[in-house]
Amino acid sequence: MFRLKCFCHTFLSFLFLLSFCLATAYIGAQPRFQQRKPVSDSLDEQKGQVQNFAESQQRQLALEKTSTKQTDSSFILIVTFNIPVNPKTITPSTISINSIPLDSSVSIKFNRVGNEVHIFIPMDKIRELDSKGKKKLFVHIDKITAYDGVKMGGRSIENLEFTVTYQ
Repeated sequence: MFRLKCFCHTFLSFLFLLSFCLATAYIGAQPRFQQRKPVSDSLDEQKGQVQNFAESQQRQLALEKTSTKQTDSSFILIVTFNIPVNPKTITPSTISINSIPLDSSVSIKFNRVGNEVHIFIPMDKIRELDSKGKKKLFVHIDKITAYDGVKMGGRSIENLEFTVTYQ
């Protein structure tokens, strides 16, 4: 009787261990990643995807918006573009206000993306540029280029002109 109990106990332990191993092997065999979409058989669909990607990479450089901020010591002109611009193409020497080129007293900062330019102009310089006191500034920026440096097909702006007001 004792032998039968030991045999049954050993046999049941063996079955439990075997079922545990099989279950672990089955669970481990399951893929742990998501299935990818099947590759498209349609050549037209693939051409359309390539064309859409190429068009998104060749967006034309354009002005999105301008805004201003004013502190006691400086006037901040904020110019936002639709794509990043080359920071080497926007310098005080390429910017003129009311037909007067800016000098080194002006500082220029870009956001991380490179599509927003903050031009810090001292208020003394603003008063000098607006000698008639009209509180309007005509801004002209020469030869702005997209960050990728491509100068063909709308990736640069030769003359950007706009007017802003201040208080």
